[in-house]
Amino acid sequence: MLLRLAEVLRLDDLATLVGESQSLEVAGLVRERHPSVSGIRAVVQRYTVSRPDRAPHPVAVLRGRVAAAWRTWHTSLDRRSEVGAVLPPLLTDCQDAAVLLAGPDRRAAYAVLADAYHLAQHVLVNAAEPELLWLVVDRGMAAAQTADEPLALAGAAWTVGMMLRVGGRMEEALALTSEAAGVLEPYLPDAPVEWRAMWGALQLHGALTAARVGREGDAWALWDRADAAARALPAGYAHPWTVFGSANVAVHGVSLTMDLWKSRDALRRAETIEPEAIPSRERRGRFFVEMARGHHAVGDRIAATRLLLRACDDGVDAVRWSPAAQVIVDDLVAKPPAAIRDDVRALAAKVTGTV
Repeated sequence: MLLRLAEVLRLDDLATLVGESQSLEVAGLVRERHPSVSGIRAVVQRYTVSRPDRAPHPVAVLRGRVAAAWRTWHTSLDRRSEVGAVLPPLLTDCQDAAVLLAGPDRRAAYAVLADAYHLAQHVLVNAAEPELLWLVVDRGMAAAQTADEPLALAGAAWTVGMMLRVGGRMEEALALTSEAAGVLEPYLPDAPVEWRAMWGALQLHGALTAARVGREGDAWALWDRADAAARALPAGYAHPWTVFGSANVAVHGVSLTMDLWKSRDALRRAETIEPEAIPSRERRGRFFVEMARGHHAVGDRIAATRLLLRACDDGVDAVRWSPAAQVIVDDLVAKPPAAIRDDVRALAAKVTGTV
């Protein structure tokens, strides 16, 4: 019950509820760690003062490997396991290249290393201890700062902003993403499409953060800016890792409305979205979880069950590692609707990995 209250109140420490002086972090109590965590942790916490005794991989090769890993993240049914398996050697090679290369190549290597850390954050979120997550995002920001490239800095701000938001540091998250958008703005008139998409992703990030603290006007103003940016991109475009584009803006409109506690409005928005237009299994799974949240909030537990099952079709990770989805699953298992008791059992089996 305390865990459920913490989810509703968006608290990350049960000590806030029970008055304990010792921290009782929700992330450490909710679920087991993913098997990929230990391998990633070993590389992230690798400390050495010796130079690698091998030639560095070319930056272009590393950039291609990171891009391929992001594609796997967005297309795989078992994304955490598949990407978690390739990340340790990929991070190691990126780290070594950043140490061994010099001049412009070294800065380019640090930009690629920053992207690899951003991907690691995605794999670890809700599946690893907060200390490791913070170490990953800090290292990603440090790599981006060494690269000293506006796009790399903006991507790092997008990732750090996510952690600030999860930690309840909303004003800091808003300030950081706004600052990062400002860094990109002088380049936008002649910028490549990826730069313009990152600027839009930062607007969308701010919109969701504003909604989480009930600033409805600011949330929709930022969402409108993101929507305009998405419409200016080539038809069907999606950023390689933030997936920013028209479909993702529409999905965030549902999330934003849910976070403003307007469940029925969120469901009406969701009904206009074609799931197959979302160019990422990971985001499509999140979309179905958002719809399940809406139906659960208005008491339609049958629809919530069916939608979580649909989310599992795009990868069980969407439900297994989502705190919001886990709250719904716990409720359904405790009080399964009689008409779909078998569906609830099937859902619980998928989430626990017993099928």
